[in-house]
Amino acid sequence: MHGKRILLTEGEKFMADKICKVLVQEHYDVDVALEGNMGRQLFNQHAYDLALIDFHLPDMNGCDLCQYIRNTNSNMPLMMVSSEATVRGFEVFQAGVDDYVLLSEDFRELLMRIRVLTKRYSTPFVRKSRITAGDILVDLDSKEVRRGDRLILLSAREFLLLQFLIRNKNRIVSRDEIVSNIWGRECSAKEGRVAAFINSLRKKIEEDFSHKCIYTVTGKGYLLTEKPD
Repeated sequence: MHGKRILLTEGEKFMADKICKVLVQEHYDVDVALEGNMGRQLFNQHAYDLALIDFHLPDMNGCDLCQYIRNTNSNMPLMMVSSEATVRGFEVFQAGVDDYVLLSEDFRELLMRIRVLTKRYSTPFVRKSRITAGDILVDLDSKEVRRGDRLILLSAREFLLLQFLIRNKNRIVSRDEIVSNIWGRECSAKEGRVAAFINSLRKKIEEDFSHKCIYTVTGKGYLLTEKPD
């Protein structure tokens, strides 16, 4: 038995079911996501031996998900798949993938390439249970947030927003990025709420502290910085 765990992010349910069935028959443990946002959440929550990502996802380009995973973990095997021959290989590999497979009814080539990649990397990536930015600490397991010695209570959406900002600390993120990452396919009419959630989070994170950490960059988006202003 393989004992390997695979993250499968495939936008078409019928194809996801077919690939999953083949992988399970080969004794792989498989977690399936039908959207890029869910794939990102599963990646952040679990350790995988390989990620198998569809180029065309309903809520984002598969390359964007690959880049997100690669920026977080430089070693975990990444394989992109597509059922369309029009996908350009150089675009795929620029996203940091290790291999690219054009899907067909015969999954033998896919299985062979998966075996090669999972053998090459024998130790699965272990997700960090804590992320930090300056004196802000976020525990991803307990869902606790602290700034210094103070425990800060956040709503579920505020927690996701803070987690996203910390993962992109010292970089300006646009409203569109926030909407895509926090709301996913529920994007309609959400952009106007970004400012409200930022203001709510800022009040809880910055209240009674001597320096700000979340900044509005006019015309561009928002910035969480580790350095005092």
